[in-house]
Amino acid sequence: MISDWLQLHSRQVSWAVIGLAAVVGGGWFYIRSQNLKAERAEWAYYAAQQSMASGNMPLAESDLRKMITRYDETPSAMQARLTLAQLLYDQGKFQEGVTELIQALPKLESSKDFGSSARLLAAAGYEQLKKFAEAAAEYEAAAKTARFDEDRQRYQSMAAYSYLTAGRRDDAKRIWTILAADSKGTVAGEARVRLGELTAAPQPKS
Repeated sequence: MISDWLQLHSRQVSWAVIGLAAVVGGGWFYIRSQNLKAERAEWAYYAAQQSMASGNMPLAESDLRKMITRYDETPSAMQARLTLAQLLYDQGKFQEGVTELIQALPKLESSKDFGSSARLLAAAGYEQLKKFAEAAAEYEAAAKTARFDEDRQRYQSMAAYSYLTAGRRDDAKRIWTILAADSKGTVAGEARVRLGELTAAPQPKS
């Protein structure tokens, strides 16, 4: 009988119920603590934005770095990493901004919301540094993680332009060829024009 078994094993059953309650309660506490952390991170990010709005860039940079450290891996902290890089760019610190992004890429790319944005921002920084081949590589990386075909094609076209600026015609041609082959692509027409220009243009002397 089930009732007899329960009487004989009531102590074990009681501990099992307590254990289950602890697991459920622990799970609730963890979720609640994570939600609170995310909320605090949002407020900290807002405070850093206020510092930026007031024109106090050193304070804004300090606020961003502090909140990134304290609320690491929250969505607000990831957004703050992008904002920090842009803040550094605005001050002409392009190499520092790119370095910040590259170091943060493993965490930023763990989220589908920030991976492409980080790559695009890194590419923009490399362009300012006149490192066009590196910029092109970042645009291609952004294209691989783009959520929509239109964005993917646009990032690939940006990569092609950067490769061409870097003097890497073959890489530019490779990308334009792929884009031109997609008759329904948003940049197919442009790709065919650029591909024609590359084919017709005389090769630079080595």
